[in-house]
Amino acid sequence: MLPLGSTTAPRPSRTADGRRRTALLRRGRRLLRDADELLDPGSPSSEEPDADLARVAAQLDVVSASVVERLTEGDRGSGALGTLLVELQSFRSDVHEHERGERRDRLDALEAGLAPLRFIHDPQELLSRVCEALVTGCGFDRALLSRVEDSTWRPWKSYAAGDREFEQRFREWLITTPRIPLDHLLLENEMVRRRAPAIVLTPDDPRVYRPLAEASGLVSYVAAPLMPTGRVIGFLHADHETAPVTEIDREVLWAFTESFGHIFERAVLLNRLREQREQVGRAMATVTSVLSDLANAEIELAGRAPDAPATLPGTGLQPPSSHLPGSRIEALLTARELEVLGLMATGATNARIAQQLVISDATVKSHVKRILRKLRAGNRAEAISRYLRLTMGGDEAS
Repeated sequence: MLPLGSTTAPRPSRTADGRRRTALLRRGRRLLRDADELLDPGSPSSEEPDADLARVAAQLDVVSASVVERLTEGDRGSGALGTLLVELQSFRSDVHEHERGERRDRLDALEAGLAPLRFIHDPQELLSRVCEALVTGCGFDRALLSRVEDSTWRPWKSYAAGDREFEQRFREWLITTPRIPLDHLLLENEMVRRRAPAIVLTPDDPRVYRPLAEASGLVSYVAAPLMPTGRVIGFLHADHETAPVTEIDREVLWAFTESFGHIFERAVLLNRLREQREQVGRAMATVTSVLSDLANAEIELAGRAPDAPATLPGTGLQPPSSHLPGSRIEALLTARELEVLGLMATGATNARIAQQLVISDATVKSHVKRILRKLRAGNRAEAISRYLRLTMGGDEAS
């Protein structure tokens, strides 16, 4: 996957967990061999060379049940069976303790990895750093961020702890990959429907999107939907370089994704508030400028009789009739455009105008474009300024 940097030093917590897991795996395989020799001598070994710790622990649980049955039936080799049962129970307890400790350590590391993101208020910067935070804080070797738009899915950004050849090939695939329809058989479509994380343990899983697996080398991985407001807007995928993922990996990724969703939602809301504050500030500055111009204008009132029409100074002629400023703009804009322009003058966004007038955002955009064109304005602030001049008695040249 696309490496945004390179980390060559091993992560201590992840390395320690790996060593403990490897030691437990060796011990579990030895217990399987001992159990096979004791319970069914001469038969092929049930040991699976590629089995992970969870698989070996499950096999040994079955062995424990068999040993208990033999002891209940009064098997002659009860002494050896009793010793084996004690070892099996001790192994199960140690595996449970290891998994609890690993889960605790990784969740603690997760919080430490999320901490720097909590101070970022730019949504785009958050998205650019999420994959790196997932790798460095959660013990994964690779992470992928995808977008979900309508009913399509698009792999977008990624980060890897190392920059190997197939990572570079995946970088090229990421740039050129098209939008992927969320077919009902895909794991990603399942996550959208269930709004829950998923785990893939073998490359033969029929839910895997084959081109992604081939381009990235994914074999065993976990994935989770990103849904800050309850709607799925993306996915996070993660895996390990040389080891299969576990149920703990799925839990950790889900916890990270949920926490990041809250951080991202907060950043989006803060960004919108900042934009609205800036728009209101610009609108208020425009109003202040117009009111200042009106207050400073020299207005000469010619004294005249209440019913007598005013005359031009020194001529006795009546000036040409003129329409009020409001009627001029009313002749220029439609009633709906006047409504939109009036709301624009209050600093309302397109979304707020659409909500107020019960129309779509696209319709508001069309009205705004026509308003700018008719008022010969280059932007919203200029259009608002001309609107205020025309409706508050200013003399806007056409």
